[in-house]
Amino acid sequence: MALSRRPDLVREFLAQQHLDGWIAWRPDEILLLTGHLTRWNVSLLFYPINAPPVLFVPFLEPRDHLPVGAKIVEYPWGDFDCADPFPILKARLADEIRATGASASRVGMLHRSSRGTLAVLAAENSPLPADFGDQIAAMIAPRSAAAENAFLDLFAIKTPEEIASIRLANRVALIGLDAFERACVPGAREIEVAIAVESAIALQTDVGEVFYSKGWAMVQSGPNSAEGGMFNRSTGRRLQSGDLVLIELATCVNGYWSDLTRTIPVGPGPLRPELQRVFDASRRAQSAALHAVRPGAVAGDVDAAARDVVHQAGFASFFTHHTGHHVGFRYHDPGFSIVPGATETLAPGMIVTIEPGIYVPELGGGARTEENVLVTGAGREILSAPGG
Repeated sequence: MALSRRPDLVREFLAQQHLDGWIAWRPDEILLLTGHLTRWNVSLLFYPINAPPVLFVPFLEPRDHLPVGAKIVEYPWGDFDCADPFPILKARLADEIRATGASASRVGMLHRSSRGTLAVLAAENSPLPADFGDQIAAMIAPRSAAAENAFLDLFAIKTPEEIASIRLANRVALIGLDAFERACVPGAREIEVAIAVESAIALQTDVGEVFYSKGWAMVQSGPNSAEGGMFNRSTGRRLQSGDLVLIELATCVNGYWSDLTRTIPVGPGPLRPELQRVFDASRRAQSAALHAVRPGAVAGDVDAAARDVVHQAGFASFFTHHTGHHVGFRYHDPGFSIVPGATETLAPGMIVTIEPGIYVPELGGGARTEENVLVTGAGREILSAPGG
């Protein structure tokens, strides 16, 4: 995938930080810089300021969706004839740095990251040496906190091409949420509902623009939904008429992420009045926060818009988490959260979640609705709305 504006933003960042290039190997960093979804999580990217990016891929990396405009250099990870491929990778990296005229003393990287996205083959951790980052760091400039913070800032504003990709992830997630609503019938087990959602999302693979589609669904019903703030697992509990059922859904499409939540009642019987109050208050809180999203809005004020509604409904102590966070390159992108007292401001191109929730164990239920919201020049767009 070619990203028309991202290269300019990356080279502007390098120039401002007086760097000749940047090195990345975490999947979300490579996605940000090239639009490429790595498969084995042992790829490495060198992004010089004055030449096309160089992507080092393992011997086993599939070749069907390599990034347009990047130089591809293979190294022998996965080749049985090579006992230790990483010295070869480092030697080839050093060669490419020299070939671009970059000085290794002016090449940066993100030394530490508290989170990263999963590998496509996610049954185990990435097969990199435990000290891989330290090995690469020894080849280049000393760590610069200012450069690392500036690099993380690149995650916050999405380009039009990235917004389109995140919009696609939300469209696929909505297919999963349709399956959720159909599966929520009395007698169904939580895990059965979760599997139906994940299956519907996986089946979008190789449909239209989608070449990779995967969902992770956590379904909680009845008293389990009152633990929604704990983001617990799907269990074998069977849904009952009158339950509130909550789904937390992470969806990755072509490397880009959606993060959505829905809560619905199980029929045919009505909700108990006290649960209806929880459900209605959570929806009003989300509506208030959504209306507060606009360019220049202070994150703490958006949080307060939701929290004030919850407080007025008498459930202040049952709203136990943030109102939102950045999303798109990861399930939870770097950047500020929408929490009480946050002073950062929203800007066009940011994509954030809005997800107030109320969880009342004494009432046997909880509710949360989460949307992915693009901040636009004129206000907001809900990417996760039907038809969005």
